[in-house]
This record gives sequence, C-alpha cells and structure tokens, in this order.
Amino acid sequence: MISRPPHEPYREVPEGTFRWRLGVRPLDLADWLVITDHYTHEVAEKARIMAAHPNTAFCVLDDVEAECVEIATAVVDHLRHHHPDRFDQVELDPSLHPLDAAGRLIQEDLVVMVERDNDLIFAGGSVCFPNRWDLRSKLGRTMAEVHEPVTDLNAQLGDTVDAFLRRLTPTKPVWRLGWGVLDTDDLYQPLDGTAEPRPIDASPAAHHLRVERETLRRFPETGCILFTIHTHLTPLVDLPADSATALASALDAIPTGIAEYKQLDETGAAIANWLRESAGV
Repeated sequence: MISRPPHEPYREVPEGTFRWRLGVRPLDLADWLVITDHYTHEVAEKARIMAAHPNTAFCVLDDVEAECVEIATAVVDHLRHHHPDRFDQVELDPSLHPLDAAGRLIQEDLVVMVERDNDLIFAGGSVCFPNRWDLRSKLGRTMAEVHEPVTDLNAQLGDTVDAFLRRLTPTKPVWRLGWGVLDTDDLYQPLDGTAEPRPIDASPAAHHLRVERETLRRFPETGCILFTIHTHLTPLVDLPADSATALASALDAIPTGIAEYKQLDETGAAIANWLRESAGV
C-alpha cells in the first residue's frame, strides 16, 4: 500500500514578510521517507537522469564510504520495515556506489555532510531534482560557503544553521519545508546547462508551487548528517482558494533581493494578482 504524505505542503506557505527561517519540527523516523502516488514515475525519472547526466546528479568525496554505507543501510531497513508490501525484498544495487544505489530506491534526493578539521562540509549527494542549483559546485564546501549564493541567508541565519547542525543528535531528527514558484513542472533543474530550456514568457497559470519537504538526521556510527529533499509539485491552477490567496500574499511580501534569487522579481506580482483573481478575491 502506498502511504500519503503526512501534510499538505501547499497549505504551509508562511505568512508575513519573507525571512529565512529554520522552521524545523521533530521528525518521527517512521515518517522519514515518504512514498507517494508519484513513486513509480519519479524513480523512473531518477534512473533516466542518472543514465543521461551522471556527473550532474551524483558526486561524493573519496573518503565517505563508511558514511554512505551507513546511510544506504538505513534506507533499505526503513523501506523494508515501514513499507513491506512494496519493499520487503528490496536490495541495494551492488554495482553502484551505496549512496547512488540508495537514492535510486526513493523519491527523496540525498545530501551528506561530514565533520572534517572541525568544520561540517558538504561531502556529496544523489540529487536528481535540484531546484536550480548545482550539486558538484558544493562539494567540499562549508555550510556558509554552500549558502553564499542564497540572498541574505547567511546574514539572517548563518550562525543559527551552524549551531543547530552541531547540536543535532541521532535521537532528535527534524523536518522542515521550503517553497518556491517555478515556470515548469520539470523536476530536473540544475544550472550546468543539462536541464531543458526554461519556458519563454510562461503565463501565471502555467506556473507550479514547488515545495520541498526536507529532513535532517545525524547517524550514530559515523556521525554524518543526512539531508533529504522530497519535492512536491502542485500546478497553481489546482490550488484551493485559501491556498491561492495565502501564496499571493507571500509573493507580495518577498523582498526584492530574495525575489531576484527565487527568479520571481519579474513575474511575482503578476502571479499574485492572477492567484487572487482565480480565488475570486
């Protein structure tokens, strides 16, 4: 039986002036990996992307084998235990790197962070559905360096992120949501030129709300931190009226610099107006 997400992501767009925030919530590990009705399509899409763009979608540092084995083992154990109808016999592909093999079994993208020389660094990932960023460009970087391209994030949240990650323990995993509005329903959105060209002059009705359900957990044996990203797409035309008006207000409240980062500086106002009209406001 396919489980349903334990939330409706499109209903959780924050109100008020936009500010970067952690917004973390305690995670029940029974809900760590979410299997939706899109599972078959998205896993097939991952396989296609890995075949076509392996150097874009997967990379790791050379010395993180133990961390990746611990993560991959946990993924298989979780699937067998919590989704036995579908995954009771699931195995990792032994011909693949363990993190690559684990990523192909689930809808989530996977990013690994490890401690090196007293710094937490980006050690690699299996990322088939990036939201207009590049996996390989982050390799070996600290969290502050990873977040440098994100307008105002380090200024507003940098020290908080570092402190939180250092305090994260295996017994207290968390989850959070992030959102954006994109002009395509293509999940594969890297910036290295391998994605399909963006639509030209997409109408507001052609846009999608892209919500990322993210989890963070530290693993007990190696001490690594795994960041999972499960992307949910909702066409704006399918939003209920209350969600459409909430999203319109959120778009109105985005500061100029962050709107530019989210690529909504030229379209955000028109999308917000359209959302209110479609909701009858």
